[in-house]
Amino acid sequence: MTVRNDVLLATTEDLLPKLEQIFVDGHPAMERIWDKLDKRQSGGEYAAFDVMIDGPGDATQIVGGSEAYTYGNKNVIKQGRVYIPEVVYSYAVLGKDLRRTQGPSGVVKLIEKYPESAMMHLKQEVVRQFVTGTANINGLGGFLTLNGTQTYTPDTTANNGVLDFAAQASQTDTVLNLAKEGAASGVTGWYNQYGSASSFATDGKRTMRDVYNKCKIRGGKYGNPDIGLCDSTSFNNYYDSLDDQVRYSVKSKGEEGSDSVEGLMFHQLKLFVEPVIDDELSAQFSGKNGVMMFLNTQTWHMLTLGSDDSQETKGLFSTRTVGQLQGRDAFGHELVIAMQPYCDFLKANGIIEGTATI
Repeated sequence: MTVRNDVLLATTEDLLPKLEQIFVDGHPAMERIWDKLDKRQSGGEYAAFDVMIDGPGDATQIVGGSEAYTYGNKNVIKQGRVYIPEVVYSYAVLGKDLRRTQGPSGVVKLIEKYPESAMMHLKQEVVRQFVTGTANINGLGGFLTLNGTQTYTPDTTANNGVLDFAAQASQTDTVLNLAKEGAASGVTGWYNQYGSASSFATDGKRTMRDVYNKCKIRGGKYGNPDIGLCDSTSFNNYYDSLDDQVRYSVKSKGEEGSDSVEGLMFHQLKLFVEPVIDDELSAQFSGKNGVMMFLNTQTWHMLTLGSDDSQETKGLFSTRTVGQLQGRDAFGHELVIAMQPYCDFLKANGIIEGTATI
């Protein structure tokens, strides 16, 4: 039988919930930093969010009973800003594949070959952009990156990556439209935790513990950081430092039909190998000799662009087809994505370097 292009598109739309799950499953960063977040819809491409830098009131000691209370209008809320980029991932479905599809099993293989493969490829490169600040395909440079040594460009202006490899007083970049605390007019409390290990054997776990505790204490009501991403050498250094009796693994959901991704516990944080850090360690994390990122996912959120499918996306994704491509025996298909993550309590998150040095 021949499968028409419009039937393939309709089937893909019906399978969008499953495809979105493919996008987040099997990767700790996607599963915990994207899928579990507050997907509020923004009314436009630019969106503001509140950052609390202090308590809203003052206290008055009562001695004689006639003291006047202070009801000041304290300026304790700063506004960060994000730009939500819209990205179209386009691919061609060959006409011969549509004509040669036989039976239900053939349709399943067609779905696996095109929309599922497209979604997995897009996921891989969005993760690379999010964690390292670079992607191997064009068009993803507008998504936020955790890597403070890199920039991302959501509109026409380059923005700094979120996590700086610097002490609190030396963090002077503007992140999410707010100057970090170390800048001349920086926002109080707007900084990330940072640690540098001379070698893992010397002070690796001590540095991990120091950054973890700072994140937890400064995190206040948000508690401890709960997800850690690192290169494989740093992970193995931590693994080898543990006694056999206290080693135990934690799991992140695997992609459908595959094994779970295994990690290790560090206090109440789940630490996982992040392969894209390995891939980009020499290029995007030059001179860092290993990287660990400690993230408090309660302080992270995500905005989608809207819900008008003719202009924007319904949620994470929308699908479109442009019909037969001119002069080709192929049909154009598109995955449309419009979203941006952001953090509104930066000091509950941290980054460490030097953990790959033994």
